[in-house]
Amino acid sequence: MYQEERLLRILTHLEEQDTMTVGEICTMFGISRDTARRDIVKLTESGAVTRTHGGITLPRLEQKIEAYAARLHNEPDGKMRIGRHAAKLVLDHDMVFLDVSTTVQCIIPHLKPAHATAVTHSIDNACMLADQATIQTHLLGGIVQPKTRHLSGYSTLDKLRDFQFDKAFLGAAGISEAGIYYHYEEDIYMKREIVSRSRQTIVLADCTKLGHTHYYRGLSLSDIDILITNQPLSPELANAMKANHVQVIIIS
Repeated sequence: MYQEERLLRILTHLEEQDTMTVGEICTMFGISRDTARRDIVKLTESGAVTRTHGGITLPRLEQKIEAYAARLHNEPDGKMRIGRHAAKLVLDHDMVFLDVSTTVQCIIPHLKPAHATAVTHSIDNACMLADQATIQTHLLGGIVQPKTRHLSGYSTLDKLRDFQFDKAFLGAAGISEAGIYYHYEEDIYMKREIVSRSRQTIVLADCTKLGHTHYYRGLSLSDIDILITNQPLSPELANAMKANHVQVIIIS
């Protein structure tokens, strides 16, 4: 794995957990302590993280993380290319679900249907969709999660059951031969309900998610129909996708 990919994954982890030790970095990537320290130095020098005793934490201004991540990938980056292609799959009069995901969010600027309906529990998605005159938007209610800017809880899941989708566009924290992984336990219930209510499930994931697991396995590969990514899969993962009849679209 290239250093840039490790740095982005470290930043993603910090957005969820706030702190990370040198040992945790070594374990996550299977690297030496010297390599982990070099990664920490690069992140610290960029202003993306703050050093602590034995590790790193987020600076007070989380915008620094976003700025650093943007510098690692020149525009158009992999996520934007994935989003642009995924937007072409949204047809006139489709009912679609848009997940809480920075990659899924990249669909929104490229939507072109004459009329469609979008359902989301992401505050940022809803704000961006408000600028799309041809898209009718439903924002699912629930408890506001300030860090990830989405709504969750029983009321969110209950309201979701009122919809049937033509297509669901989901993100992922990790993808392996065993399935699709997510950060939180509540994610798995939400994702499974979405899949059960969608004629077609499309997962969007950049190369940093491929071949990795995370805390909770939310979906099996057989639950999804299409994977859109920006890097060829390993032979093992490609074979697993083929065995589960998943169409893989690679955006170069």
